[in-house]
Amino acid sequence: MPQDDYRDVAELVGAIGAPAFPSILAGWMRSHVAFDMIAIVVYRGSHPPLHIHDDFKGEQARNGLRQYLAQTYLLNPFYQSHLKGIASGVYRIRDLAPDHYLQSEVYRSYEIIISETEEIGYITRGWPRGLEEIDIAVTLDDGETTEIGIYRAEPGSFDGAAIERLAGMLPLIEASFRQHWERIKARHAAERVSHGAGWAEAAYNNFGSDLLTNREREVMVLVLRGHSSESIAALLDISRATVKTHRKHAYERLGISTQAELLSLFLQHVRGHMPAG
Repeated sequence: MPQDDYRDVAELVGAIGAPAFPSILAGWMRSHVAFDMIAIVVYRGSHPPLHIHDDFKGEQARNGLRQYLAQTYLLNPFYQSHLKGIASGVYRIRDLAPDHYLQSEVYRSYEIIISETEEIGYITRGWPRGLEEIDIAVTLDDGETTEIGIYRAEPGSFDGAAIERLAGMLPLIEASFRQHWERIKARHAAERVSHGAGWAEAAYNNFGSDLLTNREREVMVLVLRGHSSESIAALLDISRATVKTHRKHAYERLGISTQAELLSLFLQHVRGHMPAG
């Protein structure tokens, strides 16, 4: 390891527990793998995620990140993987997403529906399109997971060598962040209480419950998560034709005709369940 890297690692270790730690971690990672932006959050069970660090630029992107943390994280593939018990590792976002997610109308609709005031993930009107995303997962205690997301505006810019370097860095990223979290998590206890226990997940779970049958709601949930009709059929052990029938009936009951309208209706529902303040 070069002498400069020893100094950088020493600085990183020395900053554990201090406010500067996340930015020092980001700087050390950037010295080995080039990226344009980084965001670090901690998911705690089904609670809303805690913001730890980011270097997003511009009010539009900042607003989008705030809305992601408040509600639209519910549809994010990393969050869904966290709920299932993701292991520490380096992941391309497409590796975590359902089969049809990145090509789905729901995913493409994020910037169309939300871009005027907020965004899902890290794409918004005026923000670079086609961001390539790598997520580093660090598992913590008590069902908690850290997501360290790094982003580049040029598709294909995270090559196999970059992934390999990140994988080699993972043990130090894991060990240092876990120690940092142990020292700072008490500071976030009040945030855990003030947000309420899983209000957004509860809103997600009862979306359409007053209008849809249980099976129709299951299909709509999977559509929102970006699954194709083939994937939904396999997951629910029904035929593709039956999926289409449930989807048609659900759209009629909800008074919509497109996935874009479904996403917009879902986000209105979630906003309506946000706790005051």
